[in-house]
Amino acid sequence: MRSLRALAAFSLVTLLAVTTPIHSVSAESVKDVEDEINELEKEKSDLESEKEEAKKKKDDSEEKLESNKKEQNNVESEISSIDEELSQTQSNIADKEGEIEATNQEIASLTNEIEELSNRIDELEEDIVDLEERIEQRDALIKDRLRSIQQNGGEIQYLEVIFGAQNFSEFVSRSTAVNRIMDSDRSIMEEQANDKAQLEDDKGELEASKVTVEENKVAVEENKAALEDQHDELLALQDQLDEQISDKETLLADLEIEYDEMEEVKLSAEEEQQLIDAQAAAKQAALESAQSKKDDLEQKEAEEKARAEAEAERKAEEERQAEEARRAAAESEQEAEQQEEESEEQEQESQPAEEESESEDTSSEEETEQQEEESDVDVQVASGASGEVKSEDAAPSNRSGFIRPTSGPTTSPFDPNRVHPIHGDVRPHNGMDFGQAGEADKVIRAAADGVVAYTGSMSGYGNTVMVTHNINGQEYTTLYAHLDSFTVSNGETVSQGDQIAVMGNTGGSTGVHLHFEIHPGGYKNPVDPAGYLN
Repeated sequence: MRSLRALAAFSLVTLLAVTTPIHSVSAESVKDVEDEINELEKEKSDLESEKEEAKKKKDDSEEKLESNKKEQNNVESEISSIDEELSQTQSNIADKEGEIEATNQEIASLTNEIEELSNRIDELEEDIVDLEERIEQRDALIKDRLRSIQQNGGEIQYLEVIFGAQNFSEFVSRSTAVNRIMDSDRSIMEEQANDKAQLEDDKGELEASKVTVEENKVAVEENKAALEDQHDELLALQDQLDEQISDKETLLADLEIEYDEMEEVKLSAEEEQQLIDAQAAAKQAALESAQSKKDDLEQKEAEEKARAEAEAERKAEEERQAEEARRAAAESEQEAEQQEEESEEQEQESQPAEEESESEDTSSEEETEQQEEESDVDVQVASGASGEVKSEDAAPSNRSGFIRPTSGPTTSPFDPNRVHPIHGDVRPHNGMDFGQAGEADKVIRAAADGVVAYTGSMSGYGNTVMVTHNINGQEYTTLYAHLDSFTVSNGETVSQGDQIAVMGNTGGSTGVHLHFEIHPGGYKNPVDPAGYLN
């Protein structure tokens, strides 16, 4: 009876001792991965929408740039046309000024001529006065002579004078005197007639000269006034053209500024598009990684399920064998009872034989108890081994959080209201700056596990690396800027502490340093990195 119990106990102990602990894959772990895949799919879809918006922004910028360029060309053409008109106007002004100068010279000449004519008029007036006086004197003399002739008989008296001569010599003298008197009278009359004619001529010349001078003066002054009016009009036109050119140049300058701003918007849109493409590639890599993780977990789950089924079959087989053992033990017990009955019959025959049998039974019981104790120890060892394995499987990974990306000192903190060291205006400083105290500080390392989302040059940032991370279900993007060079590429998986770049001085930088940013939920959500770095 005791031997059968011992056999059953030994079988149970053996079963417990050889049983291997089963570590089944948690269905929740697979679900977490599926949730992660769904979240990545959603983020990838959101990135596609952002990509479309960035493309639309870029297309709008290109359209505005083209329109701005056309307007610039039109303004430049108008400026060129105005320049030509202004040049022609300036040439016309020069011509008019030349004409005005010539007219001024003509006026000066006429003024001199007028002055000469005035002098001539003065002379004529003096001559006229003299002529009038001589004419008046002659008129008086002629009147006296005519009065005398009328009183004395005129030519008869001359004859009396001539014929009253006493001799021929006196006759000749008297004849000569009479002739002289008559010549004198005739000369007086002629001079008087000539002086009167000259007087009339001088008066006519004087009036004509006055009229000519006045007409010429009026004509020249009218011409000068007209030229000055034309000159004033040309000067006004020049001022108008200068104002138009100034307005056009101002417009052109505004258009050029607007063009530069739109060019920057276009570049920003292109960079955003590249960044979105890189993030999409990173999301795809993360998606493929998550899908691979899910496949591995599902495979492990299938393997564990198969192992569990095999273990269940093995246990069922062991139970079947134990049942058979129990049946065999029962049969053995019946045989033992029969043997015991036979032994009791023989007990009376031999007392020493009974004592020997009891001794054997006692030895058997002690052996069974020893085996039971050993079995208990084995069970405890098996249980202890199982717990140790589980403890190893449950060991958590300490890969969460961010580390400093460089060993260099902090040189500039996160500051939304910082005055830009280059531009001099207030511009947000969306990260932390780290300087270089030694050569080792130039090594830039990944702040956490992740996937490289972008490598390239960005406006203001120079050479830049962006890495996306998924930490405790939260997505982050880290940015490393002003790099001398980078050692990773888009889509590459990096571990915390891996070197990804070398500190530099590219982009809008005043010296060798690293500009570091952290963006929870993805790029364009900057926060102070100081609160995230271990």
